[in-house]
Amino acid sequence: MTRTTHRRPAAPLVALAAFVAVTGLFAPGCRRRPPEPPPAAAAPVPARPAPAPASASAAGYDFHPAEKAAVEAFLRANPELRLATDGDRRPPDGGEDMNLLYGVYHPYFVRGDANDDGVLDFVLAFVRRDSDGETPWFSVVVFTGRGDGTFRPGVFLERDVSLADGDLSLDRDAIVVTPDTSEDATRRYRWDPSRRRHVYVRDESEEPDTPPPAQT
Repeated sequence: MTRTTHRRPAAPLVALAAFVAVTGLFAPGCRRRPPEPPPAAAAPVPARPAPAPASASAAGYDFHPAEKAAVEAFLRANPELRLATDGDRRPPDGGEDMNLLYGVYHPYFVRGDANDDGVLDFVLAFVRRDSDGETPWFSVVVFTGRGDGTFRPGVFLERDVSLADGDLSLDRDAIVVTPDTSEDATRRYRWDPSRRRHVYVRDESEEPDTPPPAQT
């Protein structure tokens, strides 16, 4: 009878098998995954372009060349505004038709000497382009003449006020803002030589001490 002799595996083979089991050298499924690349950065959202300035010709006013140049410069500096037009005024509800009274009537454009220096000035109303057509918000701006035929940059007199039922006018040395022509209430601004600007004035004791604040 022949005896079968079982030999022990050599020590180097045992060490190699242990190394393979631990490192997974021959088991690709057990390898460590390479790190994932970072997510791509989101593309920047392009900024919304600023609105192009409105045109001074769009309102239909018969501007002199120097007046038009001053208005165009103002619109470039304030692209959120457009010129108020005759159509921005609501039709009178049983009131007087101003065109019958004055012949040519522009409720939001008036010329005259607004600072009593003997030089022609003009006053314009502007409308916020993002305001509702039913309830537009107006700003009143005065352009004072330099004496050489040109005009200084427009200066805000009032901002974001209701004027759809009113108009602008000049009364001697005062700029008059009438919120509603069917009523007697007005707001008056006179030139103050010491301050070099138009200031709100009270003609009646019951009038408020300050002009109305902007509505927005």
